[in-house]
Amino acid sequence: MPKRLKIPLAALLLSVAAGCFLETMDASFATAAEARAAGYVVKGWIPPWLPGDATDVREVHDLDTNVSELSFAIPARDSLELPPECKPVEHSGTVRAYIRRHWWPGETELQQSYVFFRCPADAADHVFVAVSKTGTRVLHWRTYAR
Repeated sequence: MPKRLKIPLAALLLSVAAGCFLETMDASFATAAEARAAGYVVKGWIPPWLPGDATDVREVHDLDTNVSELSFAIPARDSLELPPECKPVEHSGTVRAYIRRHWWPGETELQQSYVFFRCPADAADHVFVAVSKTGTRVLHWRTYAR
């Protein structure tokens, strides 16, 4: 391949690869109020039932597939009011999260330390919520069956 074609081809490949990574967006907020002010609830990346006293809000989503993962802390279990359509489910009835950032617990920790709920699907095939057994950490994820 002539050298004059290698440079544009390399630039094209690099921009295509970068586009794949830019589909996944990360955000973090100190409080629920900050997440709401940033528009993440209105845009649908964070559910409207996010408690007002939530802190350490971490979110990641894929613009192409609409899969998303959310983690936040609450001071006590009674801060959380899930929609009535969210029903308890065993860990074995969930579908693993796709993106899995460093702040997302591993499968063993999830299975041992959380209780699970299946919620009505919206932007993906499956929506789950996991609440730590201590009642102070909540996970929410949208995903597709693999």
